[in-house]
Amino acid sequence: MTGRRQTTIVGFFTLAGIAVMCALVFMFGGGRMLFSSTYDINIHFEKGLVGVQPGQGVTMYGKRIGETKAVDFWNVQKMQEGVKVIVAVDGKYAIPTASRATVVSNIMGIGRPTVQIEVTDPQDTTKLPRNGTGKILGEMVQPLDQVLPKNMLTDIRKATEDIGVLAQALKPVAENLNRLLESRDIKQVDLHEVAANLDTVVQRFDLALKNLNVVLGDEQNQANFKEVLANARKMSESGTVVMDNLKVMSEDGKVAMKDADALMRRLVSTADDLSAVLKRMDETLAMLNDKQGTLGLMLNDNRLYEEMVLSTRRLTKMIDDMREVLDLAKQGKLRIKAF
Repeated sequence: MTGRRQTTIVGFFTLAGIAVMCALVFMFGGGRMLFSSTYDINIHFEKGLVGVQPGQGVTMYGKRIGETKAVDFWNVQKMQEGVKVIVAVDGKYAIPTASRATVVSNIMGIGRPTVQIEVTDPQDTTKLPRNGTGKILGEMVQPLDQVLPKNMLTDIRKATEDIGVLAQALKPVAENLNRLLESRDIKQVDLHEVAANLDTVVQRFDLALKNLNVVLGDEQNQANFKEVLANARKMSESGTVVMDNLKVMSEDGKVAMKDADALMRRLVSTADDLSAVLKRMDETLAMLNDKQGTLGLMLNDNRLYEEMVLSTRRLTKMIDDMREVLDLAKQGKLRIKAF
């Protein structure tokens, strides 16, 4: 009895699991529209599509409105015309005529791609017919198109082409650069067998450094170099002293310039005073030459000169007479009578 009960319980749970599985398959495996009123529309993918199968959900504005019913060529005789996908749309939804379908592939390549219906003209209020003849266009969106906009992809493609053109143009430059950097023997350059390049220049520079190292490594040259440095230091110190002396001379020169400036000012003042004196003398001489004034008459009247000469003569004669009188007085010959 106990074994029969266990068997019954196990069977019940098994049937329940099968029912749940069937429900899940029914819900997610394309059986949602089985008991709904639907109508068909046709989506024409002119360039084909990948990954779409019957029973796949179709959304509009993110809302599930139906599911794919069949996938086939648009024209079996002309398969290059593309693929047709028949969608069973729930009857409570009306699809605008100005719509298009896009199939977006998963970027990671896992799972089925989603089928989306987008309205291209919100102002158009007409709807697709519900008799199965409604048609809209569809396209397959590549994974890269989901990440980058189309205009960016166009720019990237153009940039890639431009890079290719640039690389082709830079090819001669790269060849010339290769010839410039290739290894060459410096002896062949000296013999004019090959042209010099960057490698030979580096070789000559290395040789010059080696020769310089040999010259500087000589003890005698090092001693001479030290002596030159010592002399240069002495010259530098002497130059410092000379600069100090020049600085002192410059200061003395500034003082001398100040004194010279003061002297020049004094000379100018003296010259002004002398000019004033000369002007006054000139005025005095002009007054003396003028015969209208007293001094002018005295200097320019000839009678004054004659009178002075005559007076001088008279004075001379009087002095002579006085000498004779004195001589007579000394000799005692002069007698003076008193009254």
